[in-house]
Amino acid sequence: MPNKSMLKIGSICSVTSGIVFLLSGLSFFIFQVGRFDWNSMKSINDYFSSFPFAAASWTTINIGAAIASFLAVAGVLSLADILKPNNEGIVRWTSTLAIVGYAVIAVTNIADLYKIKHIMAGYTNADTSVRNALEVTGIGSLDPTFIIRFLAIGPWFLSSGVLSFKNDQIPKSLSVFGIMAGAVALIFVVISIIELPIISMITGSTAVIAHPIWLLWTGIVIGKVKY
Repeated sequence: MPNKSMLKIGSICSVTSGIVFLLSGLSFFIFQVGRFDWNSMKSINDYFSSFPFAAASWTTINIGAAIASFLAVAGVLSLADILKPNNEGIVRWTSTLAIVGYAVIAVTNIADLYKIKHIMAGYTNADTSVRNALEVTGIGSLDPTFIIRFLAIGPWFLSSGVLSFKNDQIPKSLSVFGIMAGAVALIFVVISIIELPIISMITGSTAVIAHPIWLLWTGIVIGKVKY
């Protein structure tokens, strides 16, 4: 039987995580998308020089995503407790993968923020050779293409959707949504690996949008589960 306190904490954390991820994503689209070239340190430097809130917005977006990732882990553990009776082996494996995925998101965002601020602090005074080297290396992000995070989290969405069909306290609509979200995430990984940019952008955007919805929805459902 799922632990009552775990479910309450998981519900609150999952809903909060979904809200924070949503706000972080909206800030990303408002303040960063289309304003610079992610692969060009010169372009990023120009963004920092011309946009007065660049550092503040970058900090808000990245720290928000990191905090949301830590909160999402509680939701994963709570939902795993509910689904374990259906197939404990798959639940343990995929929930562990999901936790790894959220760790990747948190570490990537914190590390990227530190590196960007550190590089931008000295970029203006750097000589041409250093700037050229930075253009080649870029930020050096842990998961720049989102492949690692969705490869880890996708199976959790998919398995949760399939296994939750056997649980009367979880809406079938949420089960279907989980299956679709997991499938899209894994399709994005495959498409990204074989390099089909347009399809990759579509599936990636869909997975990014589905992610906070899943967290919000599962958080609400977990909170209504009878002990």
